[in-house]
Amino acid sequence: MNQDDIAEGGQSPAPQEQEVEKPESKQAAASEADELRERLLRALADAENARKRADRARAEGRESGIADLVSKIVPALDSLDLAIEAAGRTEEGTQPSVDALLNGLRATSRAFLDALIKVGVERICPGTGEAFDPNIHDAIASRSDDETGDGLVLETLQPGYRVASRLVRPARVVIARAS
Repeated sequence: MNQDDIAEGGQSPAPQEQEVEKPESKQAAASEADELRERLLRALADAENARKRADRARAEGRESGIADLVSKIVPALDSLDLAIEAAGRTEEGTQPSVDALLNGLRATSRAFLDALIKVGVERICPGTGEAFDPNIHDAIASRSDDETGDGLVLETLQPGYRVASRLVRPARVVIARAS
């Protein structure tokens, strides 16, 4: 095409590409892609292995914690078994000693509570006249009481428990209300 052709509405020819991809650059790109793919696969495998290790460590930690708790609770169960055995032992024509049974049950209760304390459990047992705290107490009922201030604990029906800052169960209480 010459200038006249361009003036008549023709187009100038597109310049021919001077760059022709060399076979070496295609090989280098393919090699780099393969290397990146291998690195990605290794990284994925490493991440999967780390997840599996963490799962195993979590399971082992849980088993260890349960074993530790069981070792602390077993003495309480032993005390309970002894109390049951003592209550079952009767001399001919006599009833089991209520005092012996009661003492065995008290010892068992102490042993369970000691086991819980050893693993970091705190018992929440508010006394009469203590301020009601909705974060750690559950008001089951209220009673009219002129002697105790409004909103104070009158009675603890069931103690609560917490581990560190986590509340396991709130203390169930009866609170006073003004009449």
